[in-house]
Amino acid sequence: MSKKNLLLKKIQNLRKKQMTFKDRMLLAVASIGAVLLVFFICYLIVYSYSQRNIAHFLPAKDTVSYIEFENFNLQPKLESSEEMIQTMIQTSLKNLLNTENSTDITSWANGRFGFALIESDSANSPVYFIQTKSRSKALKFFNQLALPNEEIIKSDKTSSAIYSYSQSQLFHFTFIGPHAFISMDQKALQKIQDVYANKIGILSEDEKYEKSWGNLPRSSWMRAYVNFQALKFKSIQVNNIVEPLKSIINHFAITVRQNPNGFHFNVFANLNKDVLELQEGYKGNSKFAYNLTDFISSKDLALYIGGANLSQEWQNTLSTISNLNPAYGIILESIVRAQVSNVFGRDVSLRNDFYPLFEGEYALAIGNTEDGLKDVRLILSNSDKSFAEKKLAKMMDGFKVLAARFAPKIHKVLLPDGTESIELIADNTKLEEGKETYEGYDIHCIDIQGTSSGFCYTVTDELIVMTNNKEAVINTIDMTISPEFTLSQYQPFRQTISNLSKISDEITFMDIQNFIPFIETSDYGLLAKPFLEKFDAVSWVKHYFDDGVSAEGYVLIK
Repeated sequence: MSKKNLLLKKIQNLRKKQMTFKDRMLLAVASIGAVLLVFFICYLIVYSYSQRNIAHFLPAKDTVSYIEFENFNLQPKLESSEEMIQTMIQTSLKNLLNTENSTDITSWANGRFGFALIESDSANSPVYFIQTKSRSKALKFFNQLALPNEEIIKSDKTSSAIYSYSQSQLFHFTFIGPHAFISMDQKALQKIQDVYANKIGILSEDEKYEKSWGNLPRSSWMRAYVNFQALKFKSIQVNNIVEPLKSIINHFAITVRQNPNGFHFNVFANLNKDVLELQEGYKGNSKFAYNLTDFISSKDLALYIGGANLSQEWQNTLSTISNLNPAYGIILESIVRAQVSNVFGRDVSLRNDFYPLFEGEYALAIGNTEDGLKDVRLILSNSDKSFAEKKLAKMMDGFKVLAARFAPKIHKVLLPDGTESIELIADNTKLEEGKETYEGYDIHCIDIQGTSSGFCYTVTDELIVMTNNKEAVINTIDMTISPEFTLSQYQPFRQTISNLSKISDEITFMDIQNFIPFIETSDYGLLAKPFLEKFDAVSWVKHYFDDGVSAEGYVLIK
């Protein structure tokens, strides 16, 4: 029997209500499948709607900045930190909403939360947003904040109602999409309503916003955006810093993703095109492979900064500033030139003596010594040993003048009117200058008696090493002969950079546990220490794009 005749027979059986058990089962399965498919499509639509970035609800023109978190959840290694963060957020919400009961908040909050700054009446108004599980539960919670017999005012003049308190609370709130929006400024909420009603432009469709997010991951645990051009501060001092930067930075964005071992973050700054033009010959350069990490010990290392060509980076900086205003570049280089002359004497030239030494790869390493002192090393790649030795000897002669100022002596002077005056003058007798040969390399040092300050250098066939103590020079020479505990093989360093792009212009690595002693004596350091102690290390790299600069980093959890 053909398939066509079989199908006709089944249809006839259905008409005669002579369905077999097998037919009934097939029809039931097909019906259930169709219902499930409809439910799945509806769920997919609702889920996609609820998961939309908050930028879909913010005004393009008036949004100054925002920060949004997906949830409270952190990795199991940071459970105590998660509790601390939840407490901080709940405390902020309780202060804003004037309530002591945080349980009521979590009963209707769905996890996603954050705040935005909306420009309103020439001021930046904070707007808090919380995704809701149930709008009715949320409204019930807000009603509980009112005084007995107090009426909550409901404004129907807008597309969605804005609720206000007549006596007890100063804030207003409204429900838009899956979020509850809360603000002290009712006009800021009205602008968000206008976005939802398609009356004004949406931030997510703004050209500037799209430029920022075009270079960042779409999915993230935390995201933030700042329109740098719209920043305004009440502090005159802060504005004096921010305003000049507006000629360079347009806006920037950041995303943070979580994985079992740490946080992967990306930052993008959209810059003025005039600034980026000078980087055309430099971006995309893959020659930097942090080779000097083979000569840096990971023991007691706190911070490492490396790059391909410090001289070229400095020239780019000067060109950037000059491109904005020719006078600025001249002034900046004149300031640096004056400082070089002040430290090393007028015979040392910034362009002829300094720049040539920094044309290869560089590495700045800062750490702690066993006796608690700071260890600073600058290592430069070198291909002309005799040339480098001449330049450094010239610098050393000039440095003696500066070093003597760190060991002043009292000098009595008789003024013309016969009175006696006391002044401090440089004391060359307190300088200890020495030369030592180690493993065939000459180490030159100047130490200041009674202090931990000094300047030492040596030149090998491959490297220029400049440090603040002789032991650091010896350690670096030892690393060139018999590498041990090298940074390039240090597990936290390898683990953090393995999560980053392989091509970069410069790289920074921080061993957080070794860095804590540098800041723990400050007020901010004391506050940050309990949180920093949970992390092992962080690395980040920099990239140039046609429309801005990106920094990519990874924070490793202990």
